[in-house]
Amino acid sequence: MEKKRIEEKLRGVVERVTFHNPQNGWSVLRVRPFDGPADLVTVTVHQTRVFAGATMEFKGAWTEHPRFGRQFRAEQATELKPSSAAALEKYLGSGLIKGVGPKTARRIVRHFGRETLDVFEHQIERLTEVEGIAEKKLRSITRAWQEHRAIRDVMMFLQSHGISTLFAVRIYREYGDRAIALVSENPYRLARDFYGIGFFSADRVALSLGFAPDSPLRIQAAIRHVLSASREQGHCYLTLEQITSQVGELLGQDLSLQIASHLQTMEQEKSLCVRHLADSSGQVRPCYYSRTLYHEEEYVATRLGRMTREIPVETRRIREWLGKRSRETGIKLSAQQARAVESMAGCHCAILTGGPGCGKTTTTRTLVELFGFLGRRVMLAAPTGRAAQRMGEVIGAEAKTIHRLLEFQGTGFKRNEDNPLDTDVLIVDECSMLDISLMASLLRAVGEETSLILIGDADQLPSVGAGNVLRDLIGSGRIPCFRLTTIFRQARRSRIIEFAHDINNGHLPRVDSPFKNPDVWQKSDCFFIDSEEATQQQLRFIARVRQQYQTIREREGQSDQDVYGFDRAETPTGRGYGLQIPEQFSHVSLERLVTADSAAEQLRAVLKKVHPWSSLYYGLTAVDVVRRLYAQWIPKYHPGREVQILCPMIRGSLGAASLNRTIQQTVNPPAPDRPELLVGERTFRTGDRVIHRRNNYELGVFNGDIGVITGIDNENLTCTVSFSPDQREVTYRREQIGELDLAYAITVHKAQGSEFDVVILPVVTQHFRMLYRNLLYTGLTRAKKLAIFVGSRQALAMAVANRESNKRQTALLELLTETA
Repeated sequence: MEKKRIEEKLRGVVERVTFHNPQNGWSVLRVRPFDGPADLVTVTVHQTRVFAGATMEFKGAWTEHPRFGRQFRAEQATELKPSSAAALEKYLGSGLIKGVGPKTARRIVRHFGRETLDVFEHQIERLTEVEGIAEKKLRSITRAWQEHRAIRDVMMFLQSHGISTLFAVRIYREYGDRAIALVSENPYRLARDFYGIGFFSADRVALSLGFAPDSPLRIQAAIRHVLSASREQGHCYLTLEQITSQVGELLGQDLSLQIASHLQTMEQEKSLCVRHLADSSGQVRPCYYSRTLYHEEEYVATRLGRMTREIPVETRRIREWLGKRSRETGIKLSAQQARAVESMAGCHCAILTGGPGCGKTTTTRTLVELFGFLGRRVMLAAPTGRAAQRMGEVIGAEAKTIHRLLEFQGTGFKRNEDNPLDTDVLIVDECSMLDISLMASLLRAVGEETSLILIGDADQLPSVGAGNVLRDLIGSGRIPCFRLTTIFRQARRSRIIEFAHDINNGHLPRVDSPFKNPDVWQKSDCFFIDSEEATQQQLRFIARVRQQYQTIREREGQSDQDVYGFDRAETPTGRGYGLQIPEQFSHVSLERLVTADSAAEQLRAVLKKVHPWSSLYYGLTAVDVVRRLYAQWIPKYHPGREVQILCPMIRGSLGAASLNRTIQQTVNPPAPDRPELLVGERTFRTGDRVIHRRNNYELGVFNGDIGVITGIDNENLTCTVSFSPDQREVTYRREQIGELDLAYAITVHKAQGSEFDVVILPVVTQHFRMLYRNLLYTGLTRAKKLAIFVGSRQALAMAVANRESNKRQTALLELLTETA
């Protein structure tokens, strides 16, 4: 059941400010409540500034901190008028107003009494009546008071329209005193200017301010939102029909007559771009882009179109060198590999592709050595830290992530057309991960005379971001492409590689089960543990039957064992007890179901058949199997190896979110000596495996980087993470911790470009929407030494048979063809 936090109110006087971070407004306060003046409680809140003596109303909830005990976590804070002369005196003398210290505050309050705040608000010039306040000091006090009042008014305005204190602080710091005017004029700018405030939050503010449901600002903001959201599906553009449908659904209105007009206005105002493309029937239609994606796609096509020329090389000399190298090292290239090396040496831009075990690494290493022999300087790069580390290890030279190679500074990359990379050849691995934006940035940093070699497996999942770069480049035929297809003898011994090629070719692999053949635990690098996990429909049926039985038992005074009156033998349809049995569960023995004493037994009761080697016969569901694999079985049979669970989806009992909670509770549960931080619904503890979820150039950590929490400071609300592969330690401030997530289980998409010693792949029908061949292929090829499927053979067959049909909407292929 979902936990709901009850909102509470706390009113009182701030006795002291224990901690305040001026960067994000995070404050720890000691407050004396009105309803318990003898107490002193801790309040945490985001607020631009809170002063001792301030009378406040906080809205939030009481929480129990593992180290500091009971605290009130405030989501909203409103300043009230001080409730007494003593509080007023402390408030004014706490540093709130420059030029007013405790002594001056005491004289002011003694002079004006209860009228003090009214004097500050409406007759501040009267302060000269107080001894020691002359005109010069009055001007200083007036400026400070006006600044304080502006901050207070902005915070109250933002909070009154549902903006949390954390964002209110950030908004004030960005917009200053103009915050009210700017947000009132166009609340949708919040979604554009602040990470974490999306369209929906900005829309709530707009509607709260009285904007009409069909206002142009709202509709245009919705258009920008659906264009931005389309990147998550990998699209570079949307059609008119798609925008009309999605915006109408988003706003709950039929806007078919208005969208085209708004798109035209936005095009004229240059807030979006249009490209006219032919659809599958040959009809030319307008396609709408965000400005950045439009120009990035155009740049990639134009630049690559100029990189198709050949570079003069001496083929005979290269062949002689390859022969000598083969004799000296004993490494003989296949005909495909040798042709690829000879040809790529003479290409300004080229692609090397192929599946696992086909020799891409050997070919690349040979090519790097050849460039060295030819006197050409080489740089190596890959999209992720793990991919760069692996590339560097197998090639025997330094490899960097693309972000570090391009030297991000401030708001962009330092390496560009004006400051290109100083190298003769740039070789980039794992190029299936390159989205159109990163590809554009990479090409801007490649000098006109620099050769570019792109390496990747086009059959893996495409990039997380927009575009289908590697496939489009190969499909265009403009860039020379060398595909390796021969699987080497040594690679054929690996079941991982054998099954990966089976899957990629649409063949269902015959994967052994350790319950059928125990030898596979130690003798095979890939096996399948047959198991099941209840679907939502099955869970609802199980819960309904067991609840109905409990009701009957209580009503009729039956014992726990007296279940026969509930069995279908006496009530064929269950109607005798008010229970409707759906047709798909007509085979279920209700007696067996209500007497089942575990989730596995309940599931066995509702399934028509169970695989003969299923873990259910051992009383284990699929979740139980994954947990035991991670915590017990793999450490027993394969000690010291890094284990990663790769899920098709985030949701579901075998999704990444649920498995993270399960594994964390199993291998890193709460302990008195284990500090932890609660961030929203997520709990982080020292020792947790975590993943960074977005590019953070300030920290130098990027989307998909995986590390381990090595320290948590509950006093300053920070945590330190050691990131693989170089064990670099990064300290996160409180507002940055939200960029982390647990990483015991991650999605296959997040694992692109990475390899792990051991991979656990849940494959169950509850993930049917994401069971695609390329997803399964990508997940399996992330395993270096061992891959374990957990789930059903039916789900595996579904995935192998299911080619992803969602075509990414990108014009790169057409643009490359046009430049021919």
